[in-house]
Amino acid sequence: MDLIGIINRLILALSDAAPLALVALAIVLIFRTSFTVNFAQGMIATTAAYIVTILYNHYLVIHYPDFNVVILMLISFLSGIIVGFILGMLIDVILIRKSKYSNILTKQMITMGVVLFILGLLPTIFFKADLNMPSIPRFFTGIIKIPLGSQFIIIQENSLYSILVATVVITVVFIALKYTKWGLGVRSTASNERIAGMLGVNTKRITALSWGISGALGSLGAILYATTQTITVAMMTEMQVNGLIAAVLGGFSTFIGPIIGAIIIPVLSLISYIISPMIKIGDSDLGVYYKVFVYIIVLIIILIKPIGLFGKQIAKKV
Repeated sequence: MDLIGIINRLILALSDAAPLALVALAIVLIFRTSFTVNFAQGMIATTAAYIVTILYNHYLVIHYPDFNVVILMLISFLSGIIVGFILGMLIDVILIRKSKYSNILTKQMITMGVVLFILGLLPTIFFKADLNMPSIPRFFTGIIKIPLGSQFIIIQENSLYSILVATVVITVVFIALKYTKWGLGVRSTASNERIAGMLGVNTKRITALSWGISGALGSLGAILYATTQTITVAMMTEMQVNGLIAAVLGGFSTFIGPIIGAIIIPVLSLISYIISPMIKIGDSDLGVYYKVFVYIIVLIIILIKPIGLFGKQIAKKV
């Protein structure tokens, strides 16, 4: 692969990092406020992607053909994000908070149960539509070509849009975490939920809002990702796994670490994609196994630094 090819692949890797960063941030936000891993993050996001696609392709375009397409897409996108927000809050308020024995293991089992429930529900509800489910429509379909010698650096406008949207949203979330009462509540709850409650922080409200925001972030990630994918029930499975890996790689004890981890994983994937075909066993190369090399590298990093690249060691005083 020549230099231009590597640059083009790197641009695609960064566009993949945009929705992954949103999913990773959503996962770590739940972990910091509820002290558990939300295995249902991907299925919540998939539900939002289904809602967006059904609403746009099977209702808005049909019933409002003369309406501005961009407005129709914005309506469908916002509807999907709102659905993700509501689903996230419902999981915390109705399922987790009402469970008889609420501990870390119980919360994880509840989210796994939500995965199984949605996994069976979506094909049942959207069976007819799922037979011919297109990808989510794009705002921008153009291609930017930057000449470099006799070749071109190719940038899809949709990729720039995804990177820009993800960057703006993540920046807003970080500003909210630092300067708003919700952010103060999140940081207090993450530090010590019991003491935060004793100091007047409504930890239940903070937790419910955090679950809702996480659902909305994951849904936005799914919408950005689905503009290049065919909508399926398993669409977000790999994104969920990579989001967890990004959080582990960056460190669950920090908010910025998983974001950087989400950027590192696609870049590692690109490096493995370039190098693995060069490794040969007999007459065959290992090009088709390039993703395995990514997980091996991440595993080695975690073995060297178990708390993550940017994780902070928590010291407990007796």
